[in-house]
Formats: sequence, structure tokens, C-alpha cells
Amino acid sequence: MKRLSSRHLPRLVAEVQVVPWLDLLLMFVLLMAVFSTVGIQGRGSAEASLQAGADRSPKATMELRVAKDLKLMLAGKDIEHQALIGELSRQVAAAPELGVVVVIPPSLSAPQLIQVMDALRSAKVRHTAVVVSTSSAN
Repeated sequence: MKRLSSRHLPRLVAEVQVVPWLDLLLMFVLLMAVFSTVGIQGRGSAEASLQAGADRSPKATMELRVAKDLKLMLAGKDIEHQALIGELSRQVAAAPELGVVVVIPPSLSAPQLIQVMDALRSAKVRHTAVVVSTSSAN
């Protein structure tokens, strides 16, 4: 009869496989490199556009007031909705770097503001700002 020894029995090997952990570590390092590169490029382009915008700031500004009843005043004069684009186009043709500050009441709805901003875009106004008026005059 053959004698069995403990040498011939299967042994339990408790080893940690290093290769999968190295793959995981490498993927993590590459992922962090991609995130940091994208973050740096995003900040750089935003800073460049801010600097470019600072060089092309409007030389003159004009105020467009929108009243609660949706009446318009351009540079202190009443203007009809249909005449707004034509008047702004003439002003922009005379001064291409003209900025328009749109003063709106807090109760103005978003679609109404979008209509005003579309009119500014149609008139080729490149510099705009929107201010919410807190005075009761609107």
C-alpha cells in the first residue's frame, strides 16, 4: 500500500495577484491625467475669451427700458416694437462697438425677455447687458 504524505496533497496558496492591481493603478493615473488636462484647457480658453472680450468692450452704451406694460424706451425716447430693430441697426451701423443695457422689471417673463434679446441680435448688437430694475417707475 502506498503511503500518502502531506507533500502530495494540494496546498492552498494565498497570493495576491499584482498584475490586475497594476492595471487598475495605471488606468487611474491615466484618468487623472485626462481630467487635469481637460481642466487646464478649459480654464485657458475661458481666460483667453475673457481677455479678448476685455479688449473689445463697448465704446458707448445705450439704455433700452422695458416697462411693465411692455412699452419700450430707447435712449429715453418711446419707441414702437416694430421700429426697434431698424433704429438699433442704424445705431450699430454708426457705432459698431455700441453696447445696449436692457433694463427690465422683475415681473417680465422669460419669453418676453427672449423677444427683446432676439431683436438685439437681429440688429447685430454684440454687447448686451440685462439689469433688473427695482424702482417702481417701471
